[in-house]
Amino acid sequence: MTRTVPRVVCLGGGWSSFYCVRALRGAIRRGEVDVSVIGRDNFHTFHGFIAEMLTGRIQPGQITSPARRMFPPARFHNAEIEQIDLERKVIVTARHLDGKRYELPYDHLVVTLGSIDDLSRYPGLAEHALKLKTYWDCFKVRNHILSMLELAEIETDPAERQRLLTFVIVGGNYGGIEVAAELEDYIRILARKEYPRINPAESRVIVAHSGDRILPELVKEHPKLVDYAERYLRSRGLDLRTGVRLSAATPEEAVLSSGERIATRTIISSAGIALSPLLNQLPYERDDRGRLITDEFTRVPGAENTWAAGDCAAVPHPRGGTCPTLAIFAMMTGRQVGRNILRTIRGQEPKRFRFTGLGDACGLGRRRAIAQLWGIELTGIPAWIVWRSIFMYFVPTFERQIRILFDWILTPVLGRDIVEVRVREPFGLRREHYEAGQPIVREGELGQKLYLIWQGEVEVTREGPTGPEVLARLGAGQHFGEMAVFQNTRRTATVRALTRVEVVAVGGQEARTLSETIRPFGEAITRKPGENGTAAGR
Repeated sequence: MTRTVPRVVCLGGGWSSFYCVRALRGAIRRGEVDVSVIGRDNFHTFHGFIAEMLTGRIQPGQITSPARRMFPPARFHNAEIEQIDLERKVIVTARHLDGKRYELPYDHLVVTLGSIDDLSRYPGLAEHALKLKTYWDCFKVRNHILSMLELAEIETDPAERQRLLTFVIVGGNYGGIEVAAELEDYIRILARKEYPRINPAESRVIVAHSGDRILPELVKEHPKLVDYAERYLRSRGLDLRTGVRLSAATPEEAVLSSGERIATRTIISSAGIALSPLLNQLPYERDDRGRLITDEFTRVPGAENTWAAGDCAAVPHPRGGTCPTLAIFAMMTGRQVGRNILRTIRGQEPKRFRFTGLGDACGLGRRRAIAQLWGIELTGIPAWIVWRSIFMYFVPTFERQIRILFDWILTPVLGRDIVEVRVREPFGLRREHYEAGQPIVREGELGQKLYLIWQGEVEVTREGPTGPEVLARLGAGQHFGEMAVFQNTRRTATVRALTRVEVVAVGGQEARTLSETIRPFGEAITRKPGENGTAAGR
């Protein structure tokens, strides 16, 4: 009789799955268990060095590690998870090429779906804020920063120059502070060496944090480290705004809860996470943050052989409460899942999760950091050495460790990488958000987009002999901007938001294609201004 090997399927290719596989590696080689990891990307993104990647200290690809070198001897299944079929104990996936479906049966299910950006925290976040969750997000931020410097180098209008050189970081947590600190140093170095027409004093890096103190991860148990970080960062010129949150993001402004409007073209969000919608397919109990509740053995109560770890799991902390959404706890809960699955397969009792933490560290730029290891507090250069050493240890593959090390050695000699790679996506249809009083298009600009009003009201004006003349007011369901788009000319009027406005922006090429192939769309868009009150063509 053939012995059936228990099948383990891990949902997600992050830290928890990696450490779960590490715990099961010997058992996989001995044939005790069969393990598959399902991941959307064929690489893992190491977030510890994102700030250094954004600012050219290390090459963009160095923060990624190939999944097929991380997970062996487990199998890696590169596809999108489409369905979790608990009744049949099958995971249904779809490949990226054409959506073709595959089924992976399991005996033990490991839910390690991580987290995603919370795009509902304030108006305009999804449309206008830059995110740092995925590698593609980070790559876009890196190129956006360089683009702002290139544009500022040739800009002569003082107001626009200020917008280009103002960078707003939302969130004063570890990620936000590290990005802000590295960015301030980066701009100073590049202005001195690469962009002679930019004065470092012109740039502003602003951190907007809703709490009373930055670094909420440390402020309760290590307030002295936070004191040091705040003093040091302010001495370097960083503008730390505490007790305020971002209430809206637009293409040209960051609107704070205090009512202040900061003119900027760069809003980087490092605040707020949401959970994967796939969790909604699981009928198990969740905490007030939406995470799957587990017992002290990392099992999901009421489920047969279902385990959870990482950001999507509310694992009881040995000292009370639940484990925080930090990478180190994702690693250790994943490891515990692997160990307990093996014990269960062998007929042994699972063991409790007992890890209480290793420490915390945050880079402050210019070879300074703060850190605490098992309660021992460090600041300045010693903390920076500890911070770098620990992060380097946790880079998943030896290959990437070597590449990062060489980048660190060569960058002081060869300089930062300042190549801006412009990856132009098809514009398509995009939602855009504007606050009352903001211009959406300006008279004299080149017409590149057509706008459909989703909600709100706008006013169309044109400069006349005695000042601006009001041409029209438009509301939901109406559109503007078609004349300049179709004629490839500059705008003949200014359109300004009268209320909070949501529009759907259609790229010029896409609008022309739609008008040529879909007759009703073309007739509606090219209708003369005022006909049936639907259009105002600028």
